Amino acid sequence: MDNDVIGINITMRPISRDKAWIEFIENLVSINRDKGYAFLYEYYELDGLIHLHERFENLEAYRKHFDFFSAEVADKFLSIFELVTLDVYGEVDKETKSNLVEMNANFYSTIARYRL
Repeated sequence: MDNDVIGINITMRPISRDKAWIEFIENLVSINRDKGYAFLYEYYELDGLIHLHERFENLEAYRKHFDFFSAEVADKFLSIFELVTLDVYGEVDKETKSNLVEMNANFYSTIARYRL
């Protein structure tokens, strides 16, 4: 395989009906751009569901993101959103699986891919 990209896709639902979460998300995207752990970090909305797509160069970059998220963002994030699904794409270690299994993560192994 030519790369070790880790992908995370999360489907979530805002807990509150107001749109205050949009400013939180916009700020989070800016922070993540500045941190530079992810090479792709984007949110989409359809019918009240929010989709987050994250892509990391490798497992080490994802771990740095996870450590930042756990320490500085998780409590606020989880007070705003209810997780519906969490899908992890790529080969991860036991520690990463252990960190995400309590959120009912699905782990997908890579079969084939390319990246420009």
